[in-house]
Amino acid sequence: MSRKDQAYNYIRNEIVSGRLKPGLPIRENDISEILQMSRTPIREALKDLEAEGVVISYASHGTFVAALTPYDVEEIFELRSLLEAWALEKSINRITEQELDYIEKMLVSADESGNWDEIHAADLWLHNLIVEKNGSKRLVTFMNNLNTQIERISICGSVDPKRKEDTFKEHKAIIEGIRSRNLKKSQTLLRKHLRLVAEAAIEIAKTI
Repeated sequence: MSRKDQAYNYIRNEIVSGRLKPGLPIRENDISEILQMSRTPIREALKDLEAEGVVISYASHGTFVAALTPYDVEEIFELRSLLEAWALEKSINRITEQELDYIEKMLVSADESGNWDEIHAADLWLHNLIVEKNGSKRLVTFMNNLNTQIERISICGSVDPKRKEDTFKEHKAIIEGIRSRNLKKSQTLLRKHLRLVAEAAIEIAKTI
């Protein structure tokens, strides 16, 4: 892994996890000390994150974590819903029973442990599988550009403990819809799930 990638992953994780909150400055010197690297790869990583809309730079003022407004949440999830529902048209017949079994085990294990990292990992596996099995490289690129913002929003939406329980049920229902190869039902369940995640995150975004 390159120095730039190390810096990118570190800063991204700090933002996605909420440890670096919206509006806070990103201090290159501090990151340089923590990662034991020069500021050059850190600046390169920040350019990539700025292109994704995660940070914002001001001349002579520095770089800050971008705000996450209710409008941002709504717009990003409208795009996500359109793209994932379209992805499902092709991927529904390409996703194997073994892949569904694997994700279902991940979901059950995460639900039993209550561990957020496991819940988050299972969530990523399911949604990434739907996108990647579509077979469109352009779609994967579009989704990768949204993914950091999506993860920030998903974590915001998970603050409510009830959402964890509901998310588990929603994911299970989506998996069953895919197993039955019922496209219309699966798309409806997927859109509903994404709408509920967005609604929970919008309420949190109003308070930030």
